[in-house]
Amino acid sequence: MRFRKPSTLAELLASSAMLGARTAHISLADWQRAVGARLAQKTLPERLSEGLLTVRVPSSAWAQELSLLSDVVAERLRAAGHRVQRLRFQVHASPRTAERPLTTVRRAELPARLRESIEQVEDPDLRRAIAEAAAYSLARQPL
Repeated sequence: MRFRKPSTLAELLASSAMLGARTAHISLADWQRAVGARLAQKTLPERLSEGLLTVRVPSSAWAQELSLLSDVVAERLRAAGHRVQRLRFQVHASPRTAERPLTTVRRAELPARLRESIEQVEDPDLRRAIAEAAAYSLARQPL
């Protein structure tokens, strides 16, 4: 009788189709940064599977226009850490794409002492990421 080698938790999570689908998505904030506020109001990234991002659009005209921008959008999403190789646009009018605006996340002003501490971080990308995370976190605190 042969036993299989035990799997690590990371291997089990990576092999789970349900968890893989759940974690393979594009946040609305990343989507808005990639396409801009105006396009983000009319589109919705639905799922990312094997490098293919399916995007909901309100009409075939939108699908046609956005297909011309797909290389630029994919590049921006890759720069944000997403494994997007190509985009597919699917016509599907919904309340989200037709009527509801994206929610804007508030950012708080950083206290001077915190700004000074963050300025000590040498890496500019890391410094910017820490400052952004702190601003969002502080904005969520009750007044």
